Amino acid sequence: MRLPTRLSRRIIDSHKGDFGHVLILAGSARFTGAAVLCAEACLRSGAGLVTLGIPQSLNKAFIKIKPLEVMTLLLPETKEETLSGLALAKIREFCKKIDVLVVGPGLSQNRSTQRLIRKVISKIEKPLVVDADGLNALAGELNIFPAKGPTILTPHPGEMAGLLGVDAVQVQKDRKKVAKDFVNRYNVILVLKGHRTIVAEKHKKLY
Repeated sequence: MRLPTRLSRRIIDSHKGDFGHVLILAGSARFTGAAVLCAEACLRSGAGLVTLGIPQSLNKAFIKIKPLEVMTLLLPETKEETLSGLALAKIREFCKKIDVLVVGPGLSQNRSTQRLIRKVISKIEKPLVVDADGLNALAGELNIFPAKGPTILTPHPGEMAGLLGVDAVQVQKDRKKVAKDFVNRYNVILVLKGHRTIVAEKHKKLY
């Protein structure tokens, strides 16, 4: 895959530590693929270091399918093999050495896991991307914003509807207004996916 010149041009004596460390909290017994796809996307976009924070019993499964460059952080799990609320302390400690945190792909809608997601978003002061089950954990809980650090939410119309407590048809009727209103109220960057994806930030033009 050829990257745009601006992304592929790097200083000759640079190394992986110069290009950021991403921690991805993702995956569960049923949804390993989402975590792996997210890790691959981070690598392809140029991250120097990528660590997958996963339920501890799934490590052998992930070793077989993850890109070789991706590291794993083994975390406490529920009996359903999803991330447990007991993982928070270890996540907070590990976050001292990272640059960006991604939360959500394949985490499941286990109640303990969803409570963990909300605690991570409210307590960890790092640039944050929230996707998939991370978004599901925020439905009815938007008082969590503004978060500690810069935050990007990436909902599709159904997830956006869940965040707002409305029908997806209402979201699709006026995507621009929905996006503008949301970012102005909650001070996040919103990537509303779909045909003609919208990127919106508070008091700024839409892309």
